[in-house]
Amino acid sequence: MTIKGIYIARHGYRSNWLPPPHPPNPTGIDSDPPLAPHGVNQAKQLAAYLVSLPEKDRPQFILTSPFYRCVETAEPIAKMLDIKIGIDRGIGEWFKKNRKIIPKPADYSDLNKFFHDVMLDEQEWPRDHLGVTPNSEGETTEEILERARKFWSVFVTQFEKKYPEIKNILLVTHAATMIALGSALLQLNTVTTAIDENQTMLRAGACSLTKYIRDEEARGGEGEEGGAARQWNIVMNGNCEFLTNGEEMNWDFTTGVEAGSTEDIARRKKEAEEKAKLNEYRLHNNLERENTPVADTVAGVSNEDEFEVRK
Repeated sequence: MTIKGIYIARHGYRSNWLPPPHPPNPTGIDSDPPLAPHGVNQAKQLAAYLVSLPEKDRPQFILTSPFYRCVETAEPIAKMLDIKIGIDRGIGEWFKKNRKIIPKPADYSDLNKFFHDVMLDEQEWPRDHLGVTPNSEGETTEEILERARKFWSVFVTQFEKKYPEIKNILLVTHAATMIALGSALLQLNTVTTAIDENQTMLRAGACSLTKYIRDEEARGGEGEEGGAARQWNIVMNGNCEFLTNGEEMNWDFTTGVEAGSTEDIARRKKEAEEKAKLNEYRLHNNLERENTPVADTVAGVSNEDEFEVRK
């Protein structure tokens, strides 16, 4: 049996997206914050949604990025579906080149201190056993897409051999990696390529969910690469319908900054302030127009005078 459905979720709302003070990173690793309380609630809502699906459509295996927020997002899902969480650096965070610190994420021994009840045994799925890891010096957009392609080519073959009975899997990762993984499955040329003629982009809001299904009738790319070369179709793009607040913190590579970074938060704040000023300006102009008689552009008379003339 082969994998039929792949769900990819982004982690929930991060604690450092809120104003300071911020809680310390549980693992002590740089750029490894926990979820905010809102993010924890999002994760529970995602779990409830997945459990509500018909049994044949529910994930049977969970693989996450080793960063704390991804495992924390997957925790309620694992508990509600009664399955364990494996970790893999192949779906870890994207860091740009020339970044001051490029952190190496936690391993099972670290994460078991916080998520012992839901973690898979390390021997079952070692963190680095696929041999696909992010560049320790950071990655370009081309490199993260290539990482995603390599991940699928190795992962699908090994996973189907090890777990032939599993049809649906869930990956919990980060916005950039979520987009790169989807771009690789859809055989897009870049991580900024639209997915259809309407120029729709892959969505990656906080705790959003995307689903891909295998097209059994089609194969693409170089068939020698096994599962990664098979054709996949997207049937759910950044779904947030199950979240109380809907889509939040959507991100894509066109922003030019790392998702959820200090620069990203500053960018969003500036955009929100500019939008508020624009709305205030429009409201002020609308009120002025409502309180000022509209002059006839030709005759130069008010509406009432114009009516009298034309009468």
